[in-house]
Amino acid sequence: MLNRKSVLHQVAVKFSDVLPEKIPNYKAMADHDFISLLAWLEDWDPEKVYKTAYKESHIDYIQTWDEWAVDMQPLPLVVRTELERAMKIHDTAGNLKAIRAYSFFFNNSGRIFMYGGLGLLMAWILF
Repeated sequence: MLNRKSVLHQVAVKFSDVLPEKIPNYKAMADHDFISLLAWLEDWDPEKVYKTAYKESHIDYIQTWDEWAVDMQPLPLVVRTELERAMKIHDTAGNLKAIRAYSFFFNNSGRIFMYGGLGLLMAWILF
């Protein structure tokens, strides 16, 4: 993912202000999605996110980070809930704005390029 201090990131944050507000679909996210996003948002290693989620959920490790990273079995519900809670905190703080803009462009890139290409073709033909 992009560096959060880059100009492109700042443009994405501003662009997200005009996008419709959407609540992330946490149920569709895999555990490794939560860990990857939180690692990027916190500027941490994924291992630190994993360990922090276990620590905050107050249970003992079922798998160590190294064991989990190999097969990525589903995390215990209490740990997953802690990861979801952390994502909700970031969403409330507005830290997911750039990701919302990146998602918009990713999901609509075909239409953007098609209509943009048609627009360029029409401009070329007309002028």
